[in-house]
Amino acid sequence: MTDDEKRRYIRRAFEEYTKNKARLRSLNMPNAGGVDYTRPSVVSGGRNGTESAVVRYIDDKGDLDRKCEIVRRTMEYYAIEDKRHGGKGKREYIYQRWIRKRSCYVAAMKCNVTDRAARFWREEIYMTAEIIAEQYGLFP
Repeated sequence: MTDDEKRRYIRRAFEEYTKNKARLRSLNMPNAGGVDYTRPSVVSGGRNGTESAVVRYIDDKGDLDRKCEIVRRTMEYYAIEDKRHGGKGKREYIYQRWIRKRSCYVAAMKCNVTDRAARFWREEIYMTAEIIAEQYGLFP
């Protein structure tokens, strides 16, 4: 994975965090209810539909888990940093910007920083998330 692909993956992880959390909650294991033996079985081509559905479920769940884990670990990191330095800072910015879906300007106002500082924070948050994802092996 190249550096540009990693940055795009991190940006998507932050921008789609709430959607990914909702998808994880609504993702159902295919055929978890068992087999309905009252209906006659139909044999199709050489493909196994159940197996394909389960493999697709596992792939989707793994990717969504990784993206949510990147954001969660980055928020934990900044919670510790903010506590160490006092006051609310980058963790609150992450919450306002990507979880509450506020604009960059409004999120900056909620954190009592300028818009310019918030844009600098955004790039710093992306870099920190990339380092954390590398350390924990969260890239596909």
